[in-house]
Amino acid sequence: MWTEIGGRRTFFETSGDRGTPVLLVMGFGISGRAWAPQVRELEQQHRVAFFDNRGIGETEPSSTPYLLDDLADDSMRLLDILGWDNAHVVGVSMGGMISQHIGLRHKDRVRSLTLIATHPGGSPHRWFPTARGLRLFLRANTSAGDVRISSLRNLLYTDEFVDNPALDDFPEDSIEMFAVPADRRTLMYQLRAIFRHQPGRRLAQLQDVPTLIVRPDQDKLVRPTASDHLHKLIPGSVLLGIQRGGHGVTHERAGLVNKHLLAHFAEADRHRPDTAHAAKPQPAPAAAMPA
Repeated sequence: MWTEIGGRRTFFETSGDRGTPVLLVMGFGISGRAWAPQVRELEQQHRVAFFDNRGIGETEPSSTPYLLDDLADDSMRLLDILGWDNAHVVGVSMGGMISQHIGLRHKDRVRSLTLIATHPGGSPHRWFPTARGLRLFLRANTSAGDVRISSLRNLLYTDEFVDNPALDDFPEDSIEMFAVPADRRTLMYQLRAIFRHQPGRRLAQLQDVPTLIVRPDQDKLVRPTASDHLHKLIPGSVLLGIQRGGHGVTHERAGLVNKHLLAHFAEADRHRPDTAHAAKPQPAPAAAMPA
C-alpha cells in the first residue's frame, strides 16, 4: 500500500489483526521488505507495520537533505495514518539510529524499543567498520547486479553463513527482493544523516522505556562494541549478544531474534497499563491507497 507522508508517496505494509502494534524500521539503503522473517512470525501475535524510507524501494525520494529526526517524524506520521497511539519500535542499523530519535522525540508513543546492530553516534572510531567491512560497504553501494548482491551477502552475513546457506532459517527470502539499489543522492542524504547522529548523553532520557539492544558478535559493518556503549548510555537497557550473527542478524539468526522480540514485547506489555486498549483492532488506514 501507499500513503502520503511529507508530500512523498510512501510505501508501507501491515499484517496481523490482533495484539499490540509493532513498527519495524529498516536501515541504510535497504527496503522494509527485508523484515520478512520477522513479519512472518510477529504477525501471529501482533499487528505489524514496515515501510520504505525516503528514496528507498517504492517510496519517493526527498529533494533536500534531512536528519534522522526527520525520518523519525516520518515514522510517527505512519502511526497516525494507521491509527496507532503507540507501538513497539524495532530498528536495525540506521533504522536503530532512527528509532533512538523516535524514543527521544516521541517517547510517549513507544511501548518498547529494540535496537539491533546499531550505534549511538559519537566518535567514529567507536562504530566505524573494519577495513574489510568498509570495502564491502563501498562495493555494495557503488555497484549493481551480481556484484552488489555478492558484496551485500559478504557484508551482512558471517563467513560461515555465506559458505553454508543451509543455515538460513528462511532460505526462500531472496536478497534480490529488498536490495534494489537506491539512487546516489538518497544514499548521500542517508550518510549525511548518519554522521549527524549524535544523541549522546540524551539517551539517558530513555531509561524508563523498555529497551533491548541486540549485539551481533560478528558484525562487519558496525563494531559490536558500539552496542556495549549504547547499553551504557541507556540505563536499564538489556544487552543481548548473539554469537554467529552478522550485521544481517535479522535474517541469519531470525528464529533467535524473533524469540527475543516476542519475549521483550510481552514483558513491556505486562507493565504498560493501556495494553488492552492498544490491542483493539484498528480499521484500515483511510489515507492508504491500493497499488
